[in-house]
Amino acid sequence: MADRERLVKTLLDLIRIDSPSGEEDAMDLEVSSRLSALGLKLFHDSYNNVIAKLPGDGEPVMLSAHLDTVEPGRGIRPIVEGDLVRSDGTTILGGDCKSGVSIVIEALTAVVESGAGHRPVEVVFTRHEEGGLVGAHHLDFSLISAVTGLVFDGEGPANRVAVAAPSQNVVTANIHGRAAHAGIEPENGISAILIAAEILTQLPLGRIDSETTSNVGRIEGGLKRNIIPDQVFLDGEIRSLDNKKLDHYSQMFRDAFQQVADRYPEANIDLDISNTYQAYNIDNSHATVKMITRALSQAGLEANLESTGGGSDANIFIQNGIVALPVGIGVRSFHTTKETALIPEMLQGAEMCQRVILGA
Repeated sequence: MADRERLVKTLLDLIRIDSPSGEEDAMDLEVSSRLSALGLKLFHDSYNNVIAKLPGDGEPVMLSAHLDTVEPGRGIRPIVEGDLVRSDGTTILGGDCKSGVSIVIEALTAVVESGAGHRPVEVVFTRHEEGGLVGAHHLDFSLISAVTGLVFDGEGPANRVAVAAPSQNVVTANIHGRAAHAGIEPENGISAILIAAEILTQLPLGRIDSETTSNVGRIEGGLKRNIIPDQVFLDGEIRSLDNKKLDHYSQMFRDAFQQVADRYPEANIDLDISNTYQAYNIDNSHATVKMITRALSQAGLEANLESTGGGSDANIFIQNGIVALPVGIGVRSFHTTKETALIPEMLQGAEMCQRVILGA
């Protein structure tokens, strides 16, 4: 069975390792050492994603989580308060996704220690997930033989299973106006910030419908208060569970940018809208759903099959023929300084994961 004290120690050890996106080497070293010590055969692909294999009997299963965290995530000081783990409030906790990594390691440890027969396991710990599923995009899928799996990267308890998730189009734009002195000759300038503001007022943003959202999350531009700003960068996204809606609202974005561009013929707007991952919707009768549902039932939990508005490595795995679904890792308030991990829910996740390895 999963061991609470060991699981918490693993979580705290991993949280104390700084691993913002692009700086995962120390985490890689730690988890690789732990997996090797458990008898797994270790691999790294050309992107340095961690892949580890444990032989067994039957159909293989993939267990995945990611190594990186968001900012502010350096020098994290985790605090344990009863059943809850939090940061000191100055940083994230890093439970996303070190809780997921800890759950997988604990489940593997419990199975190996028990000596029980089990199915083959393929562990995939990706890099740079938070930067746009970069590690998964670069994963060498020729090293993976499993066609079912779990992605330990979901918010909430282990019985939350994301059977549907959206496609995402990333929207970036560079707006080039013309600089001028704001106090002496403002009429000779073309404000890129003003152009950006006009565009933003015409975009459909926020919750568009039950399946579709959009956002512009970053704006950068301008140099000083007395200079008409000649450049602005916009960074946004459109998501939808329905690709027809994704295409429709992407075209609305293009039209809005073009309409404003037509009013400023001396300015230049470079707009790019590109897809980063595709939606999935897995039927309840699929083998992966049945496997997870059985394991949860054996752990005394009822599966909550739901759709999510977030993307994950699962989107990329499914695009590549591996139906690996996200499950909860006991963490709340992802990507904030209020992030917490609930130890009993992590233990449930480890027990469920252990039952999957044993052949649920």
